[in-house]
Amino acid sequence: MRKITAYILLWCCCLLLAGTLHAQEANTTPTDSVNASSVSPDYMPVLYTQLPTEQYQMLDYREVDISMFHTPQTNPLSDPYHLYQSLGIYSQAHQNMLFHLEPRTGFSMITLPFPLYFRKQQDLRYYEVATSYTKLNYTYGIETENSFQALHTQKVRQFNFTFDLNGYSNQGYFIHQATNMFTMNVFGHYQTPKNQYGVFVSYLLNHGKFAENGGLTDHAAFADRKPMSANPMEDLGSYSVLFSNASTLINTHDIYLMQYLNLENKKGFYFGTFTHTFQFNRINSLFYDHDLNNDYYQNQYYINTDTTRDTICYNSISNALQWSNYRPFDTINSQNYFFRIAGGARHEYVGALMPYYRGNTITLFARTNIRLFSVWDIFGGISYSFFGYNKNDAHAYAKATFAINRRTRHHLGFTADFYRVSPDYFYSYYIGNNSLWYNDWPKQNNLKLSAYWTRKDYKVSFNYYMMHHYIFLNSHYVPEMSKAGISIIQLQAEAPVRIQNYYLDVYMALQHATKSDISLPLFAGKLSTGYCFRIFKKRLNIQLGGDLMFNTSYYADGYNPLLHQFYHQEEIKLGNYLYFDLHLSFRVKRISFFVRGGNLLAGLMGFRYVTTPSYPLQAQNLRVGINWRFYD
Repeated sequence: MRKITAYILLWCCCLLLAGTLHAQEANTTPTDSVNASSVSPDYMPVLYTQLPTEQYQMLDYREVDISMFHTPQTNPLSDPYHLYQSLGIYSQAHQNMLFHLEPRTGFSMITLPFPLYFRKQQDLRYYEVATSYTKLNYTYGIETENSFQALHTQKVRQFNFTFDLNGYSNQGYFIHQATNMFTMNVFGHYQTPKNQYGVFVSYLLNHGKFAENGGLTDHAAFADRKPMSANPMEDLGSYSVLFSNASTLINTHDIYLMQYLNLENKKGFYFGTFTHTFQFNRINSLFYDHDLNNDYYQNQYYINTDTTRDTICYNSISNALQWSNYRPFDTINSQNYFFRIAGGARHEYVGALMPYYRGNTITLFARTNIRLFSVWDIFGGISYSFFGYNKNDAHAYAKATFAINRRTRHHLGFTADFYRVSPDYFYSYYIGNNSLWYNDWPKQNNLKLSAYWTRKDYKVSFNYYMMHHYIFLNSHYVPEMSKAGISIIQLQAEAPVRIQNYYLDVYMALQHATKSDISLPLFAGKLSTGYCFRIFKKRLNIQLGGDLMFNTSYYADGYNPLLHQFYHQEEIKLGNYLYFDLHLSFRVKRISFFVRGGNLLAGLMGFRYVTTPSYPLQAQNLRVGINWRFYD
């Protein structure tokens, strides 16, 4: 207990230090992240924002960060603001340690456990460039770990085009641990010269192939070794795993079309915008295994006793029509007063094979954005669904933001979100070779209340969740509904300090759930720091930095590869381990290189570097990478 208290006090001191440094920092940008005009032609202005989805809001553009600060964090799991439990290597299934609940309205078959790698339309970035922008990066890890990204965005008059390809490949350290994944998205936006008509088209592909070993059969044999009693780089292939033949193949396809017509008369009077959106989604997943392990399947077979081929396959088609008094690609403006409203209807058809489902849903929705007295921004929205599995689903939200200083993005805000939704269809009906259930669940009622303070990229937020009819997978791998309501309180803080060539990113959270059906670490935090300096007449930039991550012990959810889901367990506690990475980066003009040593305390602090039961993380490891940008 003393160690836990000491770690928490250490992290609190870091946050206080970040606040002190923040108070001392100037309003100018760090010398390593100077304005585009002062470093041209090595850099030209590149702005980005989140893509406008069906229920769009005004866009908020930000400039691409060209500093060295995040050069060695090319993988999503190494980002300083990501705290996730994973299966040991990059691009496998993972789950946020911090509770987050934001159900989507409309039909949902299953929520796949790849939030940082599998992309959705709302995850994509829309770039605003003068001509073009290209970014290439490649990372090689020992042993045989590879990742790459190729991004190109081009603007030609009224046309904007972006291509983004990401790939990950890893042979793993234990038996049957290899993974291969890539995502690709292509989109284009065209607007007529007088902005009367616009069309946006996007295609998104996620592909993943995973060798599912199910984790180690004897978790304690690996984790309970005494520090320094064994070499962390020993032959990990000698450890027995649950599966030696199982595999998962997942493909998702997402096609999105938005077209809009701005209504204006010859005198320039604006009557609003009609928008039509179309989206096609397809998900295919296949879990395959032979020479079945009866200790895991417990002699429970509904189709075949020799081979398991469990699939989930569904298609959805949705069309939405709406009217608004603002355009889909409008940007945030400095007006003191405005009143934005939008409303419409969406029809969604879903056809699923395994499990079988055919259904239609119609959803009515409306939203508003109001600015009052130049300082108050008020947002609100409501939606209600009719027919099909999602009949009587509803969502309502309200948000109020007070602008203390818009130039420095200094705000106070309050939000309220209420969802009355059906659970993922997967929890209601499922049939597989080893799992079978038919459930008639009531609607899930979820309320989230938040208050937050932001200044630039600093943020402190308080969240309160209240949930009724919460549904989860229990330790027997079947859905279960919590017998009582669950409340969760959560305090989060982000502090990105930039002073001259020094940086410090602090991210931490405290959280507590009133019932054990949801297991959460009381504290989780990450600290990334580094210092940049220049040599050879300032032509060569060098950065030395490190990352620390820690979370208190808790009953972390286990992972079931057969169902592609995390499940609740109360047998193995994980946490109270300090992860430490060290990295060295170099940059010459637009080319950056880095060397990163990961989990350097493996063995020294024992062998409890496990965030998901039975799935040890990599021990001491080494990665090298290159990042190259072009502005032409």
